[in-house]
Amino acid sequence: MKRVKAMILRIIFLACLVLAANVYAETFIVSGDPEKGKEIFKNKGCAICHSINRVGGAIGPDLTQVTIRRTDERLVNWLKDPPSLLKDTDMPKVPWESEQEIFDLIAYFKTVKKDMDKSFLGKVSKKEAGKRLVKEYDCKSCHRIKDPESGRERFPDLTHEARKRNQKWLDKWLKDPQAVKSGTFMPTYPLTDEERAAIVEYLSTLK
Repeated sequence: MKRVKAMILRIIFLACLVLAANVYAETFIVSGDPEKGKEIFKNKGCAICHSINRVGGAIGPDLTQVTIRRTDERLVNWLKDPPSLLKDTDMPKVPWESEQEIFDLIAYFKTVKKDMDKSFLGKVSKKEAGKRLVKEYDCKSCHRIKDPESGRERFPDLTHEARKRNQKWLDKWLKDPQAVKSGTFMPTYPLTDEERAAIVEYLSTLK
């Protein structure tokens, strides 16, 4: 009986830890000054490698929609120490004067973010919806897709991805990249089942 009680208490304790972690992740929102962040972006030379609305460097991803792709917590951790999250990255460890500079920079990114249009869902073909979603989520900020724009070449070219991967694999990857490849730099997008199916359909037509 004592063992059963101890096991129940242990399960409750672990459940509380998981719940606390989830609450923390959901409430980790930085507070910064976007105007200061804009100056930091300029003064730190971020535009040498990155662009905003495709204006700037093309070495790293375009950052217009970065706050859709990444949580505040992930962005803070990345900006603090990029190599710790992605081995052999070209992104240097920036000598920030304070953590507040990071918060201000993220606040600036939020001001350049474009509102997403999903009004077409259910009104166009699945393939067309997938193509439009790829644009809305700005997948070409990292990937190359020749349909018809080239996109970036930083990460895998998706033009003929369906030649290597079937729809089941693509769906699983988009749902939870970390479950497929632990440590991958690919973010988990907040895709609904309908959106994910549409993107998979679109990519599958690019063979």
